[in-house]
Amino acid sequence: MAIVLDNKVYTAPVINSRIEDSGVIEGNFSQDSAQDLALVLRAGALPASIKYLEERTVGPSLGADSIRQGVRASIGSLVVVMIFLVFYYRLSGVNAVVALILNLVILVAFMAYAGAVLTLPGIAGVILTIGMGVDSNVLVFERIREELRNGKLPAPAVETGFNRAFLTIIDTHVTTIVSAVFLFLFGSGTPVQGFAITLVIGLLANVFTSIYVSRAIFDYHLSRMDRQGHLSI
Repeated sequence: MAIVLDNKVYTAPVINSRIEDSGVIEGNFSQDSAQDLALVLRAGALPASIKYLEERTVGPSLGADSIRQGVRASIGSLVVVMIFLVFYYRLSGVNAVVALILNLVILVAFMAYAGAVLTLPGIAGVILTIGMGVDSNVLVFERIREELRNGKLPAPAVETGFNRAFLTIIDTHVTTIVSAVFLFLFGSGTPVQGFAITLVIGLLANVFTSIYVSRAIFDYHLSRMDRQGHLSI
């Protein structure tokens, strides 16, 4: 009795006795071949045959091209953001550019230390980190501008601006980090977890650079200017 699935004979056992409620197929089966045959018997015939219209083999070069394009997009977005910061905030924009570059250096250094591989989700995490870094600097700079418009001197305006923006920056970063942690814990697949890890490290580095590094640069600049000097922001 032949067992046929989609016009293909899988096995043709000899019937030794009457088959009642169950039957046994005997032969020189390996464990794998027996499992495959059992799967065929349980599955039954397919409702329709499959016709191959097109078949392609995708090599690793496609992934490499995607990674390369993602890196180019990251660099392009970073350059555009830097130009905007310098154009809109003048010398204070240079401060933000230094903080952004240091943020990326810390992120890349951690990935290199951990032996992490740069994937497309990881690149997305880097780009999101750049956006969060710009957002933090904009919060601080706009606070400083507000204090300067209210008539404060540069040094008190910088101190008040950082103090008032601190809680907002911490709040936005903590909420995003919590979301990334849930992605890492419950996300399916390495790409989602890689995105979460990249984002968390980038955000932690951003808190350090946007608050402490940027503040240190402002303090250094203020120590070298006159008390009545004008802050370029």
